[in-house]
Amino acid sequence: MAVQEKIERLKREKTAHSTQELDRLGWARYEEIRAELEASHHGDYVMIEVDSGEYLVGKTSEEALRQAQAAHPGKAFYLIRIGYKAAHKLKRAWSKGA
Repeated sequence: MAVQEKIERLKREKTAHSTQELDRLGWARYEEIRAELEASHHGDYVMIEVDSGEYLVGKTSEEALRQAQAAHPGKAFYLIRIGYKAAHKLKRAWSKGA
């Protein structure tokens, strides 16, 4: 089995949703709970299990993931940093030769 086939199989095992559908469902659930979370957990991370709508909050993305995996083993999750547009920023270290 090719690597891409394995990746697709693993995705199907975790969720029947496409990436776009997972994004849409996760963001829609976040919008429902946004005001409550931003009032008391700004800067923390929320992991949303889109099928149940259950969410778990952690001070770090790793903490939120551990809680979510314990509560919903084998499921796919949607991660948001509460009060931000993105969960993480990626930075590239620039060098003179780059």
